[in-house]
Amino acid sequence: MTRMPMRIAMLLAAMLVAWQPSKALADNEDTQFWLAGFVRGKVSDEIYLTIDTSQRWRDPVFGADQQTVRVTLEQSLNNTVRLGGGVSWFQTGTVGEARLHQQFRYSKDGLDLRARFEQRWFEGADQVELRLRQRVQYTHPVGKKIKALASSEWFGIIQPRRAGRAAGTEQVRNIIGVALELNPSLEIQPTYMLQITLRENRSDAISHVPQVTLNYKF
Repeated sequence: MTRMPMRIAMLLAAMLVAWQPSKALADNEDTQFWLAGFVRGKVSDEIYLTIDTSQRWRDPVFGADQQTVRVTLEQSLNNTVRLGGGVSWFQTGTVGEARLHQQFRYSKDGLDLRARFEQRWFEGADQVELRLRQRVQYTHPVGKKIKALASSEWFGIIQPRRAGRAAGTEQVRNIIGVALELNPSLEIQPTYMLQITLRENRSDAISHVPQVTLNYKF
């Protein structure tokens, strides 16, 4: 085994060790593990397709495990700007959620800026929830087939799903990790995410989330 794959294997092992039941943690902190997959590619000269899915294992105190699937189409306006949207389904325990989203992306020299507007329909909710997401991501090569990446994303509720609840910041996600190219079409991304979720009338929730993502390009 070469030195670089060995380092990646050690990082993956460390993430799996970090994923332990969080009963010993305070009631405002937990550890989760997310496994995700992305399929991306062009369906025409200017149209990009992305399909992503994930399995999210979570502490029952903070919510049931979650499964997700999302489809996004983007129109390229030039070499740096895309406009698009899509649909997704989230299953959290016995509760289902359908989403529509529209988004703007600017990408150049490793910098990826994304603004996404979501409409969220929850089973049993009082009304459609409207949410805005703003993400800044930067990727930089650090080796022949490896890149370092970091991102920060803000989530803001414009219209809550429950009448009487306050709008405003819902959560912030900060991610750091690496992307290792396995072949020209496939890469693996082991990352760590620190998720801070604001809660009314109690301490904010802090989630430590090791993640493994597979990216396939066609």
